[in-house]
Amino acid sequence: MEWKKSAAKHGIPREDILWAISHAEGQENVSGRPGWLTRVWVGHPHAQTDRYIEVIVAMKGDEFVIFHAMPLSDLYRHLIETKE
Repeated sequence: MEWKKSAAKHGIPREDILWAISHAEGQENVSGRPGWLTRVWVGHPHAQTDRYIEVIVAMKGDEFVIFHAMPLSDLYRHLIETKE
């Protein structure tokens, strides 16, 4: 697993990023690098909150590159709209 500096830009701890991915309430594939699968996950950063974060990861084979994590934006809110 590789962590890009951009994943820390919004101050979300790595543990919260991993929690959101593993407990995601919504996800979808998005455009990314050719030859890579790029996916956005939307989930809570931990079990004691109602807020959501979005996490974007590029994957190829066994490579897993986390490069984006921030509070949920309107761009991906549709992934959880039925849950709110």
